[in-house]
Amino acid sequence: MRFNQTLHILQSGLFGLENGKERFMALTKAGVTYVIPKKTGLAGFSKSYWQTLSVAMVLCISAQGQPAKGANKFLGNITTRGSVRSDFGTYWNQITPENETKWESVERTRDQMSWNGGNAVSNYAKTAGIPWKYHTLLWGSQYPSWISGLSAADQLAEIEELMDAAAKQFPDVNMIDVINEAAPGHKDNPPWKAALGGNGSSGYDWILKAFVMARQRWPKAILTYNDYNNIEISSTLDWTVKLAAAAKAANAPLDAIGIQAHGLSGMSAATLKSNLDKMAATGLPLLISEFDIANNDDNAQANKIKELIPVMWQHPAVAGVTIWGYLNGATWINGSGLLNSNGTERPSMTWLKGYVAENLNPPNNFPNLLKGGTSPIISARPASSPLLSVANENHRVFNLNGKALSITSASLSGFGLVEKAGSHQRVLFSSPSANR
Repeated sequence: MRFNQTLHILQSGLFGLENGKERFMALTKAGVTYVIPKKTGLAGFSKSYWQTLSVAMVLCISAQGQPAKGANKFLGNITTRGSVRSDFGTYWNQITPENETKWESVERTRDQMSWNGGNAVSNYAKTAGIPWKYHTLLWGSQYPSWISGLSAADQLAEIEELMDAAAKQFPDVNMIDVINEAAPGHKDNPPWKAALGGNGSSGYDWILKAFVMARQRWPKAILTYNDYNNIEISSTLDWTVKLAAAAKAANAPLDAIGIQAHGLSGMSAATLKSNLDKMAATGLPLLISEFDIANNDDNAQANKIKELIPVMWQHPAVAGVTIWGYLNGATWINGSGLLNSNGTERPSMTWLKGYVAENLNPPNNFPNLLKGGTSPIISARPASSPLLSVANENHRVFNLNGKALSITSASLSGFGLVEKAGSHQRVLFSSPSANR
């Protein structure tokens, strides 16, 4: 194949590869850009070409706007009222179910498991090509009430049954909160604690056993201990550091520490940096797992986020940041959303997008923690698929010079799609010239 390799900016992150033939067009809808064959000009392409194209054609999900696209850390969020919003991919490239994979949600009635919510998140993540986290396997809250009345032996059997079923359902999940909020004074005395060995000689035996059990079922997942106040309160921080040391001494597979970071409204950037440094001394990756700033004053929220996010994003031990909800009125605490209830951006969201997009390569001691997790999002779309319906829908069509055109008057050259990151670029696919 020969090409007239003239690059034209289509829109942020997208480039056309012109060859002078009307073969392809680009449509964007709700932050999704489709590259699809035009109805005209299909004749004359060989069957083998179209078969090849059906594999090579790309669907770049949320190519416009997603701030952490191509970054060496993820910027994630959670489901909204049990669903993935249509604008999720516009902002985030990691997803965590807020409640859908908690034990109570999965098995409210003994031996009757429902994975519908988890399946929706898993399927979305696979389609979008982004990592997701199972939250949470074991937690001393939101567990089924029936577990409390069982013997220790039966409780252990039920935990094994839950893990077995979850591993069968989600064998390739990227991250798992194995234990949630088990620090002293938190949810540290669940009814099945003795079934897992209690505190034991290490003081952490039941937690370490849960990690060993999880590794037996998920050999490749990142197994995380997740908690709140572990960078806000020194005693919880110290307890967590000791947990990491106990896991290392016992050869238990604690892979990362989840830092919820809910209570940082009164913390300075300097204190945050100091406490992250103390946690980083464990040598483990740190995942900011549930960050939010609850303030209905737009400017106050934005100013605090501007102060703290750079500390997290630039810290070499932090491998990713997940924010806990983003639509005001649909988050666990009032005023923490980054979008207004009507979907418009609050100042904090506007700033966050710009900051992350301009800082795609912050220091990161663990760039390979989630291999593929921060890769550009590419999926196949069969070339034989019909054109998308455009009637009464809010599509935008661009020619190869970046000019927005109407669907009916568009006259577009065939082009390929080029991924660009900094000064580097690579052709994802390209259409053949007349002399193919």
